[in-house]
This record gives sequence, C-alpha cells and structure tokens, in this order.
Amino acid sequence: MLKRVLLFIFMLLPGMLLGETPILVIDSGGHMAKIKDIMFTSDGRYLVSAAYDKTVRVWDAETGEMVRTIRGQIKEGDEGKLYAAALSPDDRWLAVGGWMKYDEIRLIDFRTGEIVALLKGHSNVLLGLDFSPDSRRLVSSSSDKTAIIWDVLNQKKLHVLEGHEMRIYGVAYSADNSMVATGSDDDSIKLWDAYSGRLITTMTGHTKDVLSLVFTPDGRYLLSGSDDKTIRLWRAESGRLVKVLATQNTTVDHLSVSPNSRMVLSGSGIGGKKTNNIYTIPDGYNQTAFKKHRNIVLSTAFGPYNKVVATGGGSNQEIYIWDVRDGAVKHKMVGKGKRVWNVGFAKDGRSIAWGKTWRSGNLFDRGDLEQRFNLIEDGEFKPSLGSKMDGDPHGEYTRGIRQVGSLSIRTPDGGVNKELEILRNGSVAHTVVCETSTCISHRGLTLSPDGQHVISGGSNGSLLSFDPYTGKQLHEFVGHAGDVWGVAVSPDSRYLVSGSDDQTVRLWDLGSGKNLLTVFHASDNQWVAWTPEGYYSSSSGGDKYIGWQINQGYERSALYYPASRFADQFRQPLVVGNYVKTRGDLDRAIKLANDSRGGYKKNVKKYGAGDLQNILPPAVFIQFPTETMVTTADEKFCVKAVARSLNNEDITDIWLTLNGRKTRGLGVSASAASQPEVNKQLLGRRASLEQCVQLTDRDNTISVFASNQYGSSDPEVISVRWKGNVQQIDDIFKPKLYVLSIGISRYADSQLNLDVAHKDAKAVARIFQGQEGKLFRKVESRVLLDDQATRDDILDGLDWILQESTQKDMSIIFMAGHGMNDKRNNYYFLPHDAEMNRLRRTGVKWFDFQDVVVSLPSKTILMVDTCHSGNVTGKRRGLSDMTEAIRELNSADSGVVVMTAATGREVSQERPEWGHGAFTKALVEGLGSLDADYNRNGIVEIKELDLFITERVKALTGGSQHPTTEIPQTLPNFPVAAR
Repeated sequence: MLKRVLLFIFMLLPGMLLGETPILVIDSGGHMAKIKDIMFTSDGRYLVSAAYDKTVRVWDAETGEMVRTIRGQIKEGDEGKLYAAALSPDDRWLAVGGWMKYDEIRLIDFRTGEIVALLKGHSNVLLGLDFSPDSRRLVSSSSDKTAIIWDVLNQKKLHVLEGHEMRIYGVAYSADNSMVATGSDDDSIKLWDAYSGRLITTMTGHTKDVLSLVFTPDGRYLLSGSDDKTIRLWRAESGRLVKVLATQNTTVDHLSVSPNSRMVLSGSGIGGKKTNNIYTIPDGYNQTAFKKHRNIVLSTAFGPYNKVVATGGGSNQEIYIWDVRDGAVKHKMVGKGKRVWNVGFAKDGRSIAWGKTWRSGNLFDRGDLEQRFNLIEDGEFKPSLGSKMDGDPHGEYTRGIRQVGSLSIRTPDGGVNKELEILRNGSVAHTVVCETSTCISHRGLTLSPDGQHVISGGSNGSLLSFDPYTGKQLHEFVGHAGDVWGVAVSPDSRYLVSGSDDQTVRLWDLGSGKNLLTVFHASDNQWVAWTPEGYYSSSSGGDKYIGWQINQGYERSALYYPASRFADQFRQPLVVGNYVKTRGDLDRAIKLANDSRGGYKKNVKKYGAGDLQNILPPAVFIQFPTETMVTTADEKFCVKAVARSLNNEDITDIWLTLNGRKTRGLGVSASAASQPEVNKQLLGRRASLEQCVQLTDRDNTISVFASNQYGSSDPEVISVRWKGNVQQIDDIFKPKLYVLSIGISRYADSQLNLDVAHKDAKAVARIFQGQEGKLFRKVESRVLLDDQATRDDILDGLDWILQESTQKDMSIIFMAGHGMNDKRNNYYFLPHDAEMNRLRRTGVKWFDFQDVVVSLPSKTILMVDTCHSGNVTGKRRGLSDMTEAIRELNSADSGVVVMTAATGREVSQERPEWGHGAFTKALVEGLGSLDADYNRNGIVEIKELDLFITERVKALTGGSQHPTTEIPQTLPNFPVAAR
C-alpha cells in the first residue's frame, strides 16, 4: 500500500526558506499535454503517468480516481516537460527526465514523492528510461546520442554507451539484468553488455526511427517499434531477427509486453486510424484492437496479471484501462479540459470564441466555433464566459486571415509543415523555417488585419510573429505547453488570441508579445481566466482548476496550493478586466478597479507571486496512521497530526473532520474517561493534534487542517474502511434523513411568478420520502410552498433542520425560486413576501443558509435552483448571478455537497411538458427508478447522481444548461438512494 506523500521535510526547516517565485499552473484533474509514459505498480493497485504538462500523476487503478500529483522544478516555456519516466520493479524508485536545466534525471522516492537525487551526465534532453529487473540499475537515453547505465543505490554513472549517430529514443533492460538495448533515429538497434558497457551487436532492418524497445520477461525475445510502422521480433541473446511480428497503419511509438511474455501492446502514432493493438507472441496474431482514442497514443502498459492494459493519449490526453480479451473499458481517467482546435475574434472586438472539435486540416480554420467568451460588456472590460455557439452561422468572428492586399501566407503543401512562405503578389518573398527543438512545424496561421504581422502557431507551444517585409521574427509568445492550432487577431490588430493542445485559450498584446489573459473552460462549464500575475476571475468553482506551484529548487519536489486558498487576495474580476484594457499595466488596472468600486468593498491591494510566501497556510502531516488507506475493525479510530508554519505566521488552529464534518473526539486514551476529548497544542509556528473518532460508516474520510490568520491549509487526508458493525441497507440501524424543501411559484409580487418551482419542491420531498425503510430508517420533511414560504417560514425551517439532525444522519435542503444580488453583491433568496427594493428587510440572506449548512453535524446536501434569467424559450428563474454565494460554500473544510441547477449566468429552465425544472426532472428520474445506478448494485451514490443529472439536463436543454455538483475531497462517495 502506498505511503502518504510526506511533508516531514517542512517539519525540519525554519520558515521563509522558500526562495522560488510561485508559478500559476492549471490542474484539470488529468493530464493536459502528451502523456509520455504510464506504468502499473507491481501489485496493479496504482497507475503512474508522466506527461509533457510537467506532472506525474498517480491513479487508483481499481476506482479510476487520482490519488496524488508529483511535481518538480519548472519554469515558463519548456523547462520541466517530462519526456520519459520509469518505475522500478520493486516500486521504490520513480525516475523521470525530459527538458531539464541540467539534462538531469530526477530520482524520486515513490512512497513519499520526494526527490532523493539528481543524476547528471547527459548533455541534451532525456528521451528514454528503464530500470533493471532487480531495481539496482537504470538505463537512460538522450538526444545527445548516448545512453547511460546508472547505479541507482549509489546514484552514480557506470557506463556511457556511445555509437549511435542520432538521438536515442528506445531503451530496455533484459530480463536477466545482463543486457541493454538502445534504439535510435539512425534506424538501428544496438545490444550492449550491461555489466561492462561493451557493444555486443548492431541490429538493422527498420527503415525509419526506432522508437520503442522491450524484452519479454521470459528472456527469449526483444521487440522493437518504429516509425516504419512495423513491430519486429528479435532473439534476445543474439540480436538475430526472427520476423516482422506485425505491421500497423500508424507509427509504433510505444510497446509493452505482458508478464507472461505472450502478448505485446502497441502504441499508435502518426498515420491512419488510431488503434492500439494486442498481438500474440511469437505468431503476431492481432488478438485485440482498441479504438477509443481519437489521436496519437505514446504510452502503453500491461497490468501485472495479464488481464488489463492501459493506454494514454488521444485528443484529450485520456487514459483508458481496458480488458485484454475484448477491449472493454474498465476506467477512463481524464481531466476536465479539451484540446482547443480553433479560435476567433469578434468583428466588433467585444469577444473571442473557440471550438474544441476538429473539422478540417485548414491551417486558418480547423473547425466550428462553439463557445463565446466576453471581453467587453456594457462598454466595460469584463471578461466572462458567454453563450454557446453553433459554428458562427452569421459570420460574426474572424479566424485566421490568409491574405491582406497583395500579401499572403501559406505552407508549401497547404498543411502542417516546417516551412512557412510569405508571398507578395503571389510570389514567395520570404520562407520561414522551423529549425528549433520547440518550433518543429507550423500548425496554425494568420495575418493581422493591418498586414503588419505574420502569426504562426506551432508544435510544442511555439507561437511566433514575423515581419512580413523582412521575414524576421518579431516576438515569441511564451506560455502554451502544447501544440498551437488556432490563431486570430482583433480587428484593430492590437490583440492576438490562440488555442492549444494544452487546453487553454490565451489573449496576447500583439505589439509586445505580452500575455494578458489565459482562459481554461472545463467540461463541467466552470471557467477561470487569469493574468500572468495571478489575478483571476472565475465561475463559482472555476478556481479549483488553477493553483500556485512553489518550486523548492532542483533537488526537491515542488509544493502546490489551489488558487482558492488565496481568493481574498487574487480573485479580482475588476482588476482582470482593466488589465486587458490597459494591455498589461497592473498598477493602472488596480487603480481603475478601486476607482470603480464605489466604496462598497475594500480596495484591492497589489500582490505579486512573491508575496504568496508570506501568506501561505501551514503544512499538515498525519503522523499516525502512516498509510493513506487503512482497514480496521475497531469503532474507535485515533489520529495524530502535526503542523508547521512555512513562514513567520503563527498557527491559529488545527482540527479534524470525519466525512467532511467536525466531530467531538472520544479521548486519546480508551481507558481514561477523564482525558480531554481532543489533545490540541498550538505552539506558535508549530501545532499538534491527537484525536479519536467513532466510525459508523463503512467508508470514511478523515481530514486534518491547520490555519493561520490568512487562511487554512489543504487537508491531509486518509481513507478508513471500517469492517466492524457497519450499517448496511438491510441493517436495523440506519440513519435518519431530514429534508427541507422550498419552492415558490406564486409570489406576493405577481411579476415574479413561476410555473413549477412549487412542484419541484414537492417532488424532491416525495422522492426522498420514498427512501424511508430503504436507505433511511426514517425520513422527516418540511415542505414550504408559495405563501407558506415567507421569510419567517424559511428561517423557521432552517432552525428546525439544525435542531433535529445529528452526526449519524443526512440533511438535504432544496430551494427553487428566485434569487437576487443587491448593490454590494450580497445574495438573497426571495421568499413569497419579498420586496425587491427592500431586500435587506424582506429577503433571506445567503448567510442564513450558509450558517446552517456548515453547522449541521450530518452529511449535508444543498440543492439550489435559483439561476439567472435570460432570453431563452421557456420560463426562467432568478434575477441575478449567485456565483459568489456558491463560492463561499465550495471549500474543502465546509464538508457540504453543493448542487446547483446551472452555472454562472446560465438559465435554469422549466417547461410545462416536463412538469418540472430540468434539474428536478433529472433528479426525480435518477432517484425514482434508480436510473442513476450506473453500476447496477441497487444503490445510487452521490457521484453517480452527479453524473446522471449532468448528462440528463444537458440532453433536456440541448446543452444550454450545465448543473454542477461540488463534492469536497473530505467526503467519501456515499449513497443517497437504494432500491
């Protein structure tokens, strides 16, 4: 079992030793650039993946959930990209390499995630890594045309293997540790004596680059994959060619062999349809063809028991775990982002747009535009997500421009090419050739409307502008981490927008090359847009997708903090808008933002990334238990934790939650009833906690937090499986459910009337009442409809549910009707007797809901259907945007599941033919007949319900409404309904 990612190193360090300037990075929940290597742990429990996005991710192969992320030193641009990774057979060491400052290999203790050594010896980027079967040696390959054999335990270089004429991609250790094979762009394979470094033989036959090598575990064969689209089978002991095992319609970019030596899995690179094939050894029979990926797959892995494999790649950098026999998918692990193929700039200059669906190979326009993003609203710069699009049928947006006057641009063959031609009156005046390791080819092109700039989006994040009169480079736009496919320029030729493989859209100042704004739009319709300095604007949950990485030098792993931890300092939409307006002048942007606030809120202070070190929350470490996943038969479970300040700030508190809720301790001694319930010590910049809790659920999540005056840490989390007298569906002991359901269709002010909000509230109460005697021992509900939902009635209902629920129960609060913001952006739910011009007197303050749900001792779900109105078919709910209100509950330590019917300014739709709002209709369908029970085990869990509602509402509304569910990481997956 994996040990926790330890933070013990911070317990030993004095504060303020973090010297690196933090870097704002994206964390979509999955990889965002090419996945280069994947591998299973020896027991098959975990899958490890490394990618060009500079991260290593560890996944639970049994559930598909991500367990942790390992980060190292990175810089803007290429530094930190991972081109190779290997896990030692004993699971002790993880080696990664790629584009590093010193061309080093990072040797990582896989149990802790900490770097233990840097192996230096290469003089160019790392391309391949493989451990010896005994885990004592490591072989590496590089663009410097050499391979090196390393002594892992002593962390020193043993042999340098020289002889290839070009860079070396493939490396492999033989099953008996005695030989190493290397494959090169010179089309050859070389076999070496691993003990002496002596060349044994050179193997020829491939007609193009050799990309991958692997020995069979039984020691009989070596297999090779090449750009020539063949897999070749060689005798391991002699290097003699046995046969061309298989030929496929794509380049063979990676190979993995089954533990029983009977099967080989191939990657799929450049060429025809992207199929991953399993061939039998030695006859080459195509046993299984897997066709789920829609783009190249550079990484493959066999599970330890010959039953499942993993493949990583595709357009969205997804990882599939699938069955060897029939290709059936077990898990799909993917982040919330998608590759951006096309971008456009509105002809009125007020918005940009993008598309994430590939339609053509046109370098100037690769596909439809699907999503607007507003830059200017009501005459002011207010970056925010706009409406969905359907391909821009009215021609409101400009894509890539091929010709301006007598000036035109192209590539020689009209497709992706290393050459870009600038023409005058149809004749080639200049040729721009991609000749660097970053700019390998031109992939997206445009001229500026004024004809003064040629823009090329290229491979590996390359984005360049050129002078059309000289062909000389003007600016390099640094920021993208993946291929740039779409580029467009504003009508006034002042701004450039680009879209990339890295799943972001970026806005640039064309004249200076400065990045002004980066936008990430998630598949759940959450979004976040930020400046290079880290000021951002986002939807209610969008800022969970970005965070601050703090480098600790090349010899230590990096820290990561979600942006939400610093929302008070950096979530400043007015600053973001004015930053774009002033084309990157932060001082002016802050001044303009403060001038426009009207005295309603305190002024924005200027913060830089370097200031984060002074406001970092403490680091937390659970000392006992030592494992992240624990099984116990005892009802009483005890935890010991410590915290340490990372700066000069004193720790103000340290606390524990059980399944998302703070809980009273049971005492740290089983035999001493007089002992304190919680043994907590706050000692300035140090703190400790000892606490025991009572387990009642089968699956439990225990989380420990610590705080200082600026905020709280991310939790340190352990999962506890209780095998005692666990409550089951058919047990006598079951929790109670309390439901407060509010729905208002008829208002005292008839202008606010809706059609089915009251029906929604009744339906929600009814559907959960039906769980009495099934999942819940008893269900008690209070339903407040129309004139029974006055301000006093609602406050009484909140008091009722707070008084009745206990730690063992579940509470659900549902609210359907209108909501409204006042001038200070405070949010109010409108009761039946609300007066819009007297909100403070007649509305129900959001604080009243928030105060109750965070105080409830039970598992708590808040369901909100009060979303902003707009011009759509059907009735609308809401008069304003409750993004800020929801954000206040979307924190890890709230322990509250928040479900909203729509995001941001979207409309929550209701239609007579549905009989309900779209959200409630989906909820009733999902729970009533258990349609949301995807795994057909008779139970609907909260994550299943989330998935069902998301997909069903999307279908009902044609993709115009996106419900969201925020489940804190402190909560395990839990049931909400049973058959």
